[in-house]
Amino acid sequence: MSGRVQGKVALVTGAGSGIGRAVAVRLAQEGARVVVTSRTEAHVRETSALVGGDALGLVLDLRERASIEAAVARAVEAYGRLDVLACVAGVDQPNEPPVAETSDEEWDEVLAVNLTGVFRLCRAAVPVLADGGSIVTVGSVNGVAPRPNAAAYCASKAALLMLTRALALELAPRRIRANCVCPGVVDTPLTDLFLAAAPDPAALREEYAASNPLKRIADAREIANCVLFLASDEASFVTAAPFVVDGGQLAW
Repeated sequence: MSGRVQGKVALVTGAGSGIGRAVAVRLAQEGARVVVTSRTEAHVRETSALVGGDALGLVLDLRERASIEAAVARAVEAYGRLDVLACVAGVDQPNEPPVAETSDEEWDEVLAVNLTGVFRLCRAAVPVLADGGSIVTVGSVNGVAPRPNAAAYCASKAALLMLTRALALELAPRRIRANCVCPGVVDTPLTDLFLAAAPDPAALREEYAASNPLKRIADAREIANCVLFLASDEASFVTAAPFVVDGGQLAW
């Protein structure tokens, strides 16, 4: 298939690496004009080069309201419209602190990026998002089923799912759909941080692969394909959905 999002303008957060980079590339391959955003300038340049064409690269820090509002304004200035908002950026805690050892700073950082930043981005983008457009957030299976020593992450992703569903109801009169992709373990730089922090990285990788019936870790492109589907008109009757992409992990 080709041209599945032809002519659409898509702003992607967290596009500097991992799932966000894969999303930016897939949307561009299927015809979208992509606004590549990341809080790391070097990563913006790298992904923009992979996207090619007339990709607009912007440094965007989801912890800063002014940065969010400036990025949305610049995207509309450059392309005259905004059709897709792909909220992929997220953080976790590879040190896996239990609740009693989680600092205020650690809690605030996770919620600021994973939840508050997405809220502020949607608040800025919704007024200029085209009717019939699409918002796709990237949550986690841990927003549906928690894991220990990850209270901040689990709370942020569960709240993100509910924020997405609330947006779907609110924006339905404008035919704007909002859905949340909930991945399991994915081969990304964030996963690499968890592996690097483990006493036995190889054993942890095997544990990750064994956590689902398909017995493997997902590739970032596989998650990006689901975001692409939800961003496209093929998903025209899909909204308010938790779109679980976990290799069957939650079925166990």
